[in-house]
Amino acid sequence: MSNPKIDKAAGQAKEVLGKVTGDKNLENEGKLEQAGAAIREAASEVADSVASTVGKAIDSVGDAATRLKDKLAGKS
Repeated sequence: MSNPKIDKAAGQAKEVLGKVTGDKNLENEGKLEQAGAAIREAASEVADSVASTVGKAIDSVGDAATRLKDKLAGKS
């Protein structure tokens, strides 16, 4: 998978080049690349957030299980 920041910069360059040369197809291709890069960036941020939240939940469940085990073993 390519880097969204690089794709965004490449899209901006295509858009500007398309505007300068009057090439609407190139301009639109640049806009499309920028939009795709923005979507991939947002998806990556969401995935990171979900992974962090799941990790915290797993830690909490593990801690609760340890406390319960200790309580049942009479260590509390």
